[in-house]
Amino acid sequence: MNNTNSKPESSSSSFSLKRKDFSILVAQAELFNCEVLCQVLKQQGYNVVGKAIEMEDTLQQIRVKQPQCVILESEISGRRSVDIVQQARTNNHKTKFILYTSKPDLKLVANAMQQGFYGFLYANDGLDELYKCFQTISTGGYYYSPGFLLLLKNYGMNVMTDETKEQLGRLTGRELEILRLVAQGTTGHEIADQLHISYRTLANHKTNIAQKLELGSCRNLARYGISVKEYL
Repeated sequence: MNNTNSKPESSSSSFSLKRKDFSILVAQAELFNCEVLCQVLKQQGYNVVGKAIEMEDTLQQIRVKQPQCVILESEISGRRSVDIVQQARTNNHKTKFILYTSKPDLKLVANAMQQGFYGFLYANDGLDELYKCFQTISTGGYYYSPGFLLLLKNYGMNVMTDETKEQLGRLTGRELEILRLVAQGTTGHEIADQLHISYRTLANHKTNIAQKLELGSCRNLARYGISVKEYL
């Protein structure tokens, strides 16, 4: 993360008194970058409770230390960062996650926007953006840095609205998979064969999806799926 343009005191002075109470775990694939970011945050008065460069270590520290915030690089030991969030959520942790990405992996970004990340930062962002992100998520908000928004814009993506996020959050993993296939134009019989389920079971899934999304009819699934396709 670029720190040449950081102005921590001016950007988050109202948050400065809370820094020592805001526990942070830094998880980045490169040990050197991880160490540097930890030191910078400590110098600014933040409570850095740990650092990790591998997925299992990250999960273990989340379980033990239960930090208020985890800064996750887009990939840890070759595994998707969203895997860590999903596993942490199964343990009922309330830790808030910030995605830090240096690669324009659209599938990863779309999944992260759906899976419970609160902050989104791009590699070229300065530390000033990280401090703003801390302040925003600490009060329950979502933060998208200008660099991250530009990344999305360049690839034709938009930030998921809170309404869409809430709607998709009603669906199970299998239901999201079916909705994605419907959005891709896959026929009912093809979906059933691909998922190894009966056509009747698929019909029941579609009915449940339509009810959860309040679409009125299964006939509206394709249109809705296409409208949120980039997040599936």
